[in-house]
Amino acid sequence: MQIITCPYCGAGCRAYVKKELSHPFIIEYVTDINVPNDRGKLCPKGNAMFEYLLSKERLKTPLKAIERGKFVKISWKEAINEIASFIRGYMKDDPNRLMFIAGGKVSNESAYLFQKLARNIGTNNVDNTSHLCHGVSVRAILDANFERNWATYDDIEESNVIILWGANLAETAPLIFRRVLKAKNRSAKIIVIDPRKTKTTKFASIHVRPFPGTDIVLINALINLLLKRRNIKSAHFKASDLEIISKNTPEYAERITGVPVRDIEEIAREIGLARRGIILWGSGIAMHSNGYDVIRSIITLASIVDFKVLPLAGQNNSQGVMDMGVVPNFLPGYRTYDNVYIFREAWKNEELPTEVGLDIPKSIKEAQKRNVSAFYVMGANIALSFPEAEKALRRAEFVIVQDIFPTQTTELADIVLPAAAFLESNGSTTNAERRIQWSSRVKWPPGDAKPDWAILCELGNALGLRGFDFYFPEEILREISTLVPQYANANPRTLMRTPEGVMWNIVPDSQPTKVYVSNKMPLLEPPVMITVRYVGQFQTGTMTKRSPPLNIRWQDLLILVSEEDAQKWGIKDGDRVKLVSENGKYIGTVKVSKTVIPGTIKAPWHEGVNRIMGLKIDEKTGLPQLKACSCKLERVE
Repeated sequence: MQIITCPYCGAGCRAYVKKELSHPFIIEYVTDINVPNDRGKLCPKGNAMFEYLLSKERLKTPLKAIERGKFVKISWKEAINEIASFIRGYMKDDPNRLMFIAGGKVSNESAYLFQKLARNIGTNNVDNTSHLCHGVSVRAILDANFERNWATYDDIEESNVIILWGANLAETAPLIFRRVLKAKNRSAKIIVIDPRKTKTTKFASIHVRPFPGTDIVLINALINLLLKRRNIKSAHFKASDLEIISKNTPEYAERITGVPVRDIEEIAREIGLARRGIILWGSGIAMHSNGYDVIRSIITLASIVDFKVLPLAGQNNSQGVMDMGVVPNFLPGYRTYDNVYIFREAWKNEELPTEVGLDIPKSIKEAQKRNVSAFYVMGANIALSFPEAEKALRRAEFVIVQDIFPTQTTELADIVLPAAAFLESNGSTTNAERRIQWSSRVKWPPGDAKPDWAILCELGNALGLRGFDFYFPEEILREISTLVPQYANANPRTLMRTPEGVMWNIVPDSQPTKVYVSNKMPLLEPPVMITVRYVGQFQTGTMTKRSPPLNIRWQDLLILVSEEDAQKWGIKDGDRVKLVSENGKYIGTVKVSKTVIPGTIKAPWHEGVNRIMGLKIDEKTGLPQLKACSCKLERVE
């Protein structure tokens, strides 16, 4: 019997797996050690985590495009040689015309090698698909010097006030939500801040529904009340900060957000009376163009009342890929480029680049201008999940996609590399509470598919790069543990002997929290479409739509509109409608629902509705607006 980590969300749930002749994989709950999932329970996706591995659609051999969308099988040697030949040309001329993008589901070992490959080639154009959600949260916590208040899951159960902000935890992370319910059973107050009515809001002591994009005004109003009521010293606030806070009165916040003054005052009162509190947030705030500002403001709110904070990770290794430096602005361990000498020495390459690279949105924009020529995409379906990515991939000279299934992104590739799924290779991941866990291989990959890290080693060696002669992922983890300070206690020997995992190795900084106040809001004109996620689907459905128990129950996901808007637009349940923005359209079936506030539309993220979002990058924050957008709704005749 082996212990594994669920390959879906960032909760990091653990399970035992054993094999029997009649049932290839039997899952048993982990009840004998302290694991992230309470009592070893699993959600619907976790209970079905092996189903997608049995799909006949798996990629099993390298493929080469003979024309767009049509492929022939080639050998691994041919595939690696062709990729290496292309990359060598850019290594010589301009490596910054290459872009490397990884998904948040790859192991720490694969993520580490991916950025190591890019940087040894000569570019910091490397990013991951979690960067614009979980990555924004991580950067905000680090910038605020608030790591000491970064919570663990145990902190949830020990809190008597729990704020869930922009997250439907009951569906997106049910096993973390179980801990919220345990706290509620001990009389904790549950405050949910979300424009939607969801499965989570049913358990709320207080539920308020700010209009999408206005959260920052609500935060400022709460700070306003707390500074007055708790007689907290304002010495850490600049005069400009206090001016913003003073203008954001509860009455002003009601006008902007739609949240009644009495509810704002009640939330402030509960926060002020709390002995121990925690704020958890999700992509509902992080993926707005002002996501960084909102999160820094939440941290400021938490700091004045000494609350813990916990950003929720969307993918099983969203945290780990950030830690490994799969970002354009940090080296592994969040080291700045001032510390590049550490890696130049370790990797024996004195020419590692030091200029900040492109992130995903900027690379997509630059590719459309022909300034980025090639993409290497590992474990991510960006053609469906990112606006304008399909245009960028079509314009690129060369596209390499490494994945486990055919996707909308592999259709645009020149070379497709078949990868092992997470449960088909040994490796480690890091969950939302920064717990590093080793997951064992439970089956061999199909056909000629290989683990991501092994493919990267082959390519690194073909390019003549040093430091890619690994035979086992444990060797890569050993290197990580020597170069990434947070993983110093996660060497292979320790991690494999500690099935419950080990936490980040950090020494809390004694420096005060850096307060941050902002009034920046995105401009969203009604009707505003917001994307939502469902418990039985995951990301773009690459895995869950190949899992019959999940796809049968969670298919044909609906577009939800309010009763008031349905009457105004003359639509009813079952009508086919089209959401139209300046960037595209999305067609689906409508359902009239009381869960939606007038002026908003709920659309399923898993079906590619993200593509109608714009990729306009905010000049000040550098972030695009990926959670909500203004649109029109039209009936499809």
